[in-house]
Amino acid sequence: MTDLTRSTRPDLSCDDVRELAASFVLGALDVDEADAVRAHLASCAEPHPEMAELGSVVAVLNEAVPLVEPPPALKGRILAAAAADRAARGGAAGRDVEAAEPPAVSAPLPSPADAVPFPSPAEREQRAAARAGMGTWIVRIAAVLAIALLGGWNLLLQGQLEAARTYEQNVAAVLDVAGQPGSLTAILTGEGADAPAGLAAIASDGSVRIAMSELPATSGNQVYEAWVIGGDGVPVALGGFQVGETGVAYFEGSGLPTEAGIVLALTLEPGPGATAPSSAPVSAGIAVGAG
Repeated sequence: MTDLTRSTRPDLSCDDVRELAASFVLGALDVDEADAVRAHLASCAEPHPEMAELGSVVAVLNEAVPLVEPPPALKGRILAAAAADRAARGGAAGRDVEAAEPPAVSAPLPSPADAVPFPSPAEREQRAAARAGMGTWIVRIAAVLAIALLGGWNLLLQGQLEAARTYEQNVAAVLDVAGQPGSLTAILTGEGADAPAGLAAIASDGSVRIAMSELPATSGNQVYEAWVIGGDGVPVALGGFQVGETGVAYFEGSGLPTEAGIVLALTLEPGPGATAPSSAPVSAGIAVGAG
């Protein structure tokens, strides 16, 4: 016997699925919407690459980085920033982000015989409006999480908000590459609780972006040199950069091999132009694919 109170799946268009993609990969859809997206993907001739691109970022952060308990104030920061962003885009000023779901309709519950199996077009428009900007916030929230997971909490706890914002922007730039097809991602870490840490992504064309935090400041002619080590075990210099008192740094390079398993490393050198490392790496990581 058919359960008439059970919602049935609607037929979604490709545009509908693209609109719901960000919420789908984050598990933010209700059961019927999620089932509808899966049904469309199973039968649609279009490839829908947005699912793989958004999902790859989640997979990298979920599998490559150990879980860390965030501070209680993080939720408030994210919600306050989201509220400010919504207000700037024309939303109601001061509206609580947690109240973004469509308001409950004070009407009698329908009987099973005349129950609406899926949200009406008007309700779907309201839900779509509540999800406006979700794609952008995936990157922003992922960047905030990366700050926590890679040791950037010291920046926040010490009140260095400007440095934290800079690091967030740097991580977001790295995640842009990490979400591209064929990209590799590496978590760079050092030894010790306060060791330099960061995130790197290598695009399919061999370009690389690296975001670092907790690097001791350079002095004089000192530079941090970035290296790539391939299967032959020989370090190849990618370029150098200096670091200020905040310990935050961003580096872009090119000409890297694109095979999983290569090593990215940073060393502190007495000056620019090093052709071989003069000391042990201060931070290093192995590049892996998103699959």
